Amino acid sequence: MANVVICIATCNRPQGLRRTLASLATLETRHRINVLVADNDAREQQGLAVVEALATSGYRWPIEALLVRERGIPLVRNALVEAALARPGVTHVAMMDDDEAACPGWIDALVTAADRWDADVVGGAVLREMDSPLPAWASRHPLLQPKRRDKSGPVSLVDSTANVLMSANALRRIGARPFDERMALTGGSDKQLFTRMQRAGFRFAWSEEALVTELIPASRVTAKWLLMRGYRVGMTDMIVARTHGGALRAALSESPRIAVGFLVGAVGPLTTLDRGKRVERLGKLYRAAGKIAGLTGVHYEEYRKVHGA
Repeated sequence: MANVVICIATCNRPQGLRRTLASLATLETRHRINVLVADNDAREQQGLAVVEALATSGYRWPIEALLVRERGIPLVRNALVEAALARPGVTHVAMMDDDEAACPGWIDALVTAADRWDADVVGGAVLREMDSPLPAWASRHPLLQPKRRDKSGPVSLVDSTANVLMSANALRRIGARPFDERMALTGGSDKQLFTRMQRAGFRFAWSEEALVTELIPASRVTAKWLLMRGYRVGMTDMIVARTHGGALRAALSESPRIAVGFLVGAVGPLTTLDRGKRVERLGKLYRAAGKIAGLTGVHYEEYRKVHGA
């Protein structure tokens, strides 16, 4: 039986956090579960209030909350990891976001995959749910599609904490404060960590059965948000590549893709009247521009603004 601490970072999304915690209360599991929430909203502290209300009303699992006053996703994740690893007997740390809901078999699917493939890190599939009708032009955009790999098994890398299980031993071996706090509001500190773990020889696996569902607010179904998300992903991917391989190697490796991105992004939108295709093709230019930003040290702080409620 595994001893799993489920960690959730939250900031000014009390409705989303309630949905997340409600889903965890319906888990069908044979493992020992504790839930730990870190609130990164020092002013309103709505996450703390949600946890306190649930704890006093008889929440199914032992649940606690802590406050992280300084803004930044990796700061919150580091606080969660530190608190989780301090728990006696913890074997695994799971993470999900405060805009997600887990399926009943979520934890057992992750632990089973970790055991079966002797993995230090296991990622799981993320489905998408819209909080309002999806415009026809956006229905095919890659960023709004489910994140799936078609089958479970060993993989070379997991790149997100949106649905992940990490071995407590692996986290202890990687060292204190594993998430890169220089990426406080840019995003990408999860891929930064997992790339470091990959280079250190840790093992990764994927579970298609460990499903969570992300609720996407209408404010993220706009051409501007989709383009800037592509820009941010390009930027943080390049920051990761630059950190682990050096700026020159990253530039040489990515130059062909950057050139193609600018070409497709500049010409492609002119060749179609389909709005969805135009946004998708223009997104390649934005992603290429983000890579140049990452190479030159420009930081776009996407997570300064909170979407959802």
